[in-house]
Amino acid sequence: MKKETLIIGFFFVIVCGLLMVFSPDVLSLVFVIIQSVFMLLGYIFGILQVSRYSKSFQIARATIHINKNEIQTNDLWIALSRDDNLFALDSLDKEFSLFKNLVKERKRKPNTVLPDIEDYINEDSVSIRTNKGTVSQIPETLTGIGILGTFVGLIIGIGSIGFSSDVAALTSLKTLISGIQVAFYTSIVGLILSICFNLVYKYCWNILLRDMFLFLNDFHNHVIPTEESQMKELQVKYYSTMLKYYNDSEEGTVSPK
Repeated sequence: MKKETLIIGFFFVIVCGLLMVFSPDVLSLVFVIIQSVFMLLGYIFGILQVSRYSKSFQIARATIHINKNEIQTNDLWIALSRDDNLFALDSLDKEFSLFKNLVKERKRKPNTVLPDIEDYINEDSVSIRTNKGTVSQIPETLTGIGILGTFVGLIIGIGSIGFSSDVAALTSLKTLISGIQVAFYTSIVGLILSICFNLVYKYCWNILLRDMFLFLNDFHNHVIPTEESQMKELQVKYYSTMLKYYNDSEEGTVSPK
């Protein structure tokens, strides 16, 4: 993911640079620079953050598999509970620490359903920490800036119209054409950057979700099952115990109390 993130950053720089180079005038260039700044902010606070979290889930998943293969005991949880840096990311490690404390507390009681790690680490919590709500507004902001440039260009062009003389008419016509250039170019740039950022961000976000769900799946399968699975297991044990007790009573090996 780190290599892909660098490629994405390089791609954004090239696209923004080309759009700046082909700006028809200074006003268009100003709007392109503003849009490029928003792209840069989205890359830093959105895509790089998503990449960090995706990498942290890969690290945690690899740790589970390494311990599973090396540890001689079946209780993989003991090894993971001693790891204070499972995700190599402070925010996730803090959530995992809270989860560990609750598991430790519930393990003191027999036949108790342990908490589910998804109560602490899930799509909603990751969305908040990766600024998804804010970053997802960037494509609309880029388009909005382009529309703003459209109106500014049209105002400049229309406001300069004058027909007091042939020279004035020719000058106003040139200004009108220049304003129309600003109007169309800023809108086009806004659409191009919006589409590019939206596609790339959704791609990175889907990779993050994939890595998170793979981690959760491995954790549920090898460490602590889901609460639903634990409930079913406790029910099976309970009915098995009751059935055994009933059969023993029928055979006379257990005297009723």
